[in-house]
Amino acid sequence: MTRLAFSVEAVRHALGDPGVASVEIATPFAASAAEVARLIVRFSDGRAPVTVVGKLATGPGLAAARRERRFFERIAPRWAHPAPALLGAHEAGDVPQLLLVTEDLGAAGYALVTEASDAQLRAVVDTLIAFHARFWGDLPVELLTSAEPSCSQSAQAWPAEAITAHAAAARDATARFIAAVELTAGERALLDRILAAWEPQFLARVAGCHALTLIHGDFHLLGNVLFAAPSPQPRVIDWSELKPGLGPHDLAYCLHAAPTDQRRTRDLALLRRYWDGLGAAGITDYPWPLCQWDYQFSLVTNLFQSVFQRSAFWFRRTAGLIDELAALTALETPPPRA
Repeated sequence: MTRLAFSVEAVRHALGDPGVASVEIATPFAASAAEVARLIVRFSDGRAPVTVVGKLATGPGLAAARRERRFFERIAPRWAHPAPALLGAHEAGDVPQLLLVTEDLGAAGYALVTEASDAQLRAVVDTLIAFHARFWGDLPVELLTSAEPSCSQSAQAWPAEAITAHAAAARDATARFIAAVELTAGERALLDRILAAWEPQFLARVAGCHALTLIHGDFHLLGNVLFAAPSPQPRVIDWSELKPGLGPHDLAYCLHAAPTDQRRTRDLALLRRYWDGLGAAGITDYPWPLCQWDYQFSLVTNLFQSVFQRSAFWFRRTAGLIDELAALTALETPPPRA
């Protein structure tokens, strides 16, 4: 990717602050669709410098950055969200560029963890409960239909045409994955089985738009969920994949990267905490068998992520979880109804 410049003019416009005098890149961060860095912003009027996080997108990365801006400006204000604060945004240029400037969570002590504690995982579940309960059956359709959806992170459950588009993208990605990665006969058979059954099962599940909510869509414990000791409460970044979906998808995607020797017991306990929490929040149209089915189906869906990324490591790790948690049951049985 060609590195872009975090110019003084762009940051000045984004912050709405004519006193911005200089911008220094302190720490660049790895990102796939944008330039992301911690910035030191200095001022001409004697104010102390501040650190912020800048995300500068152009070309293929623009759609994701625009989705994230939409989240910050139109959806985040609707609940006590765990995202960093948006400090400003600016889009301009002969070649369109969008700059998002957000709160620097690192300055507040937040960081990724390689292995989350039990308390942190429980806090993650509680964060998802608050988020999903807020938008349960209350999808802000007017905010989502004009945003270009992404097929490369997680399946969008509404409208139904998005499922078909995702299935087509998954088939194309699978062909490239098979060409790039040496798979066993069993692994090929697993992919064939999922590709044949996934789309009709998902369409059956979302018929009538029943028990859907907004999901983060990239709720990756190793990349987008941050913690600051001593509190276990997480903060969550990268909201560009926000979309209508199955609530347990976020939990399944988070937990598949959280190792444990008691996978079935641990995951089932946290899923039950999630379901109980939704009930306590007033969600009464979501029976436990459907929650379990959604979790299994989401584990199967997670396999597509490794295919899109052409990651043999994550493919095999996810395939192992699918087997361990009997997730293929969700491809063989219809989704339970209330």
